[in-house]
Amino acid sequence: MNNSTQNFLKGAVILSVAGAISKILGALYRIPLARLIGDEGIGLYQMAYPIYTTILALATAGVPVAISILVARKETQGFTGDSKKIFKISLLVLFIFGLVLTILVMQSAHFLATYVLKNEQAYYPILAVAPAIFFAGLMSVFRGYFQGYQTMMPTAVSQVIEQLFRVTAVLILAYLLFPLGLEFAAAGATFGAVVGGLVGLIVLTIYYYKFKKTEGIKGRELIYSGTSSVTLAKDMIKLAIPVSFGAVVLPLVQMLDAVIVPSRLMDIGYSTSNATALYGQLSGMAAVLISLPTIFTISIATSLVPAISEALTKKHHQLLNERLNYGFRAGMIISLPSAAGLYVLAYPICDLLYGAPEAGFALEPLAFSCVALAAFQLSSAGLQGIGRPEIAMRHLIVTGILKVFFNYTLTSVPILNIKGAAIGTVIAFTIGSLLNIIMLKKLTRVEYEYIRLIKITAITILMGIATRIAYNFMVASDIKSYLATVLAISVGVGVYGILLVLVKEFDINMIKRILKGV
Repeated sequence: MNNSTQNFLKGAVILSVAGAISKILGALYRIPLARLIGDEGIGLYQMAYPIYTTILALATAGVPVAISILVARKETQGFTGDSKKIFKISLLVLFIFGLVLTILVMQSAHFLATYVLKNEQAYYPILAVAPAIFFAGLMSVFRGYFQGYQTMMPTAVSQVIEQLFRVTAVLILAYLLFPLGLEFAAAGATFGAVVGGLVGLIVLTIYYYKFKKTEGIKGRELIYSGTSSVTLAKDMIKLAIPVSFGAVVLPLVQMLDAVIVPSRLMDIGYSTSNATALYGQLSGMAAVLISLPTIFTISIATSLVPAISEALTKKHHQLLNERLNYGFRAGMIISLPSAAGLYVLAYPICDLLYGAPEAGFALEPLAFSCVALAAFQLSSAGLQGIGRPEIAMRHLIVTGILKVFFNYTLTSVPILNIKGAAIGTVIAFTIGSLLNIIMLKKLTRVEYEYIRLIKITAITILMGIATRIAYNFMVASDIKSYLATVLAISVGVGVYGILLVLVKEFDINMIKRILKGV
């Protein structure tokens, strides 16, 4: 395996670890926050925060991708001066754009609270979170710049530190402001995003100056292609817009699901309470478990974008082919066993984690979305890397429409009920993934490693069988279900790892080199 592929995989490992830590921190802080400000306070917090995340996704989600593509492209071409220009002009664009958006949200806070959310108490939480948009925009520029050099450590470290300071500020400010009223406590909590963003930006700035010295960028001769700053800015925006628009498709679809799924369940005879409970099992329990493997597949996809851009710019078809296949291989090695484990132990896992084994009814079919989501994320990254993010966005819109259609039709089938929504999600993302994969092959002529995929799938099936047999055996031996579930998962992981080594799909020396580089 060459060094460039090691760098790509090393970047994925770094981002995966950082993503896992951030997810854990993001989940844990809600427990003391809920105890501190109660249901109503959490409600106010949850009202303001989606407004911030939606605007942020629309404004900045595509920026790191766009900058990483352009920087990787220019560095490969030898135009080192253009990379610096891209960074500076992007910083200026996001400074102005972030400032304007922040002011607009602050000015619109009263309207949003009163007429959109229909709760005037949400005014202060919205006002408090608005400045975070400004800091997040600037951070996205730094992260895209580093990712363009396939240097993922600044993104990872800033992500963890940002989350750590955000969580700490959320709890401290909510506690200090609680005596002033619930709306002020919720505002203190949302202001945590501003504190985290500021600290994250400081960390990235430090990394930037350190990077200039260690990489010799500060003293090296800069070579320019003659492309104007305006043209470079247009290129950045052109690449960023499809990704940013795509980033808000899923949240919008999820909002529609919250209306459609319970409504369709009530149409076939479920009470409002039962329909809400079933939707909660799907979206608040099963879907949360499905999101865990995506921590790793998103990290692989993020590392894949500049790696593909570099290979394409070099016109090195073999390298492009190798990187795409390594990306898919790594993603499938994670997502396939995740899907199998969640499928065969759906009921026991839901019982272990939530004390609600009935949520396994929705988790069983939804488990297969682990694979569909991974394939969609990785194929989208490939399309973004070759400079065609609009194709990935178009297919995501198609996927969203299909998801709404299938959820609407299948949920109303009595025998399926909430399973219908889960099956609809799997079908929609499978179709979206196939559209991406077919188009990626057409544009890059990549030769997919189908034999490897079949081998990993076969190993996964054997692992799933072994896991289920182990669980049944332990339960039959009077071992409690909770302990049997944990032990069965351990057996599954062991069997999967051994089989991967036996068929030479898990290169221990490769992993050692990657971790040593980390």
